[in-house]
Amino acid sequence: MKDLGIRATALAALLAGAWACGSDNNSPAPGTATNFSATLSGAEEVPAVPTSATGTATFTISGSQINYTVNVTGLLNPVVSHIHIGAPGVSGPVRLNLCGTGAPVPDCQPGDGVLVTGTNGVTLGITFDSLVSAMRAGNAYVNVHTNDGVDGPNTGPGDMISGEIRGQVVPQ
Repeated sequence: MKDLGIRATALAALLAGAWACGSDNNSPAPGTATNFSATLSGAEEVPAVPTSATGTATFTISGSQINYTVNVTGLLNPVVSHIHIGAPGVSGPVRLNLCGTGAPVPDCQPGDGVLVTGTNGVTLGITFDSLVSAMRAGNAYVNVHTNDGVDGPNTGPGDMISGEIRGQVVPQ
């Protein structure tokens, strides 16, 4: 009888360990994720922006750096892109520049395809570890701002300095 109790306890511990490790999909637990993605659209901006532009972003944590690529389709006049801290539907402060803010951050590329690819670990007003924690918790987003260079910001697609497309960063 004592042997049966030991076996049951060992089996319960084994099953709990497998569940905690995310064995259903071989993904790391959210607290340890190093790969992230975001799907960008105008509907995700706050307030929503009526635009047909879309995008995707991928991020990989490597030491104290974030390697990233942002791709866009149908986006006119991109000027800057950032990672902000904010829950879904909530605007928040810029915490990492991705493109368009001057050296050492690369320029945003025009046209469809790769907006930017780069590596950055220089956070703004937050520690790198705090940024990564927010990303792991789903409390960070990436967006792309546009500007047509004509007076009067935020007049529509291609001129949304407040942000034209946005997507919440989620662990992979």
